[in-house]
Amino acid sequence: MSSQYKLHRPLAFSIVQSLEEVLLEHRPVDKVLERCFKSNPKFGKRDRGIIAENVYDITRHYISILHAIPGKTDFWSVLGAWLVINGLELPEWREFKATDKKSILSNYREGVKSPAIQYSIPEVLDEHGRQQLGERWYKEMKAMHLPASMVLRVNSLKAATPEVTNYLSDVLIKYKVLDNKHGVEVEQRMNLFASQIFKEGWVEVQDYASQQVGLFVKPAPGDWVIDACAGGGGKALHLAALMQNKGRIVALDTDQYKLENLKKRSKRAGAQIIEARWIENNKVIKRLEGTADKLLLDVPCSGSGVLRRNPDAKYRITPEYIADLKLKQEHILQSYSRMVKIGGEMVYVTCSLFPEENEDQIQLFLKANPTFQLVEEKHLWPSEFGYDGFYMAKLTRVGV
Repeated sequence: MSSQYKLHRPLAFSIVQSLEEVLLEHRPVDKVLERCFKSNPKFGKRDRGIIAENVYDITRHYISILHAIPGKTDFWSVLGAWLVINGLELPEWREFKATDKKSILSNYREGVKSPAIQYSIPEVLDEHGRQQLGERWYKEMKAMHLPASMVLRVNSLKAATPEVTNYLSDVLIKYKVLDNKHGVEVEQRMNLFASQIFKEGWVEVQDYASQQVGLFVKPAPGDWVIDACAGGGGKALHLAALMQNKGRIVALDTDQYKLENLKKRSKRAGAQIIEARWIENNKVIKRLEGTADKLLLDVPCSGSGVLRRNPDAKYRITPEYIADLKLKQEHILQSYSRMVKIGGEMVYVTCSLFPEENEDQIQLFLKANPTFQLVEEKHLWPSEFGYDGFYMAKLTRVGV
């Protein structure tokens, strides 16, 4: 918890309601908070900050909090315990009447001696993670048990890094320029989306690990690039900047609404070479067979490498869920790889830590497709890199 404050009742109600939606109904934290703030327009900036911080932190620490209040599962008890654990003032409300501070602290201190409880890892996920990663598992979970930082990518189509950092200095925001020179880590809270640098398309929010994907693809100006799982288009926008708006990027996705968002983002960023296409059926892929100089496959995955920013995801990851994802990944690799031309490259990307979604999938694909060869693999581990966890593999097509 970042600061001392007095929790007012309307904020507590919103925290409890949001936690129920996240942890019982399994809705993403960011979507739940977005709906909460739209429903309560009178909440000011500080109020929204308190709600968001508590919902994210309690979601991140949920299992260790439950260990501190055995037998209780209601979210008023959870919130009360979290306030006690953090040494914050406990309001004298009926919901907190039965709160036993001494017992909570004793149970919590005992519980966090176990890494699985300390990092609030569900039992099923913990077993799966240890099976996949061995000793590395707790090392990575420790690294991801902290809040995610805000990292900006300077859009070189519209601005240079000094212009962005000068703006941040002018509005008294602390920052750090990262090694790739286009990444800027913001070291304190700011209302980015209301800022000049965002509205004018100078920056995009993109984690530093995600920024490595575009550099790994390494497109050249004039290339024909296909981003086949484009989503909201963050990586396509980066590719357009790396290509200096020269060439063509075909951004594909099965979700049409995501592509509508990409069109808006492209306009703001001045990325004129991006063409969004909805994968309505297999014909869309067939028409593009053998065309791509570079094919980016940022496939659906467990998200086990991005739990810092999506702590709710760890309560949804099960072996059954991963088995379903693996089938989707195999299908995408097998079907979409046809879009690469001979001599072209395919880059397979996940934000998962698990080998079964990463190198194992690539080895399966290579065995079934001898016309592709592995060029390079790269792991970005949160414990070593300091940002999100990613896996990237680059393959080249050498024959029909």
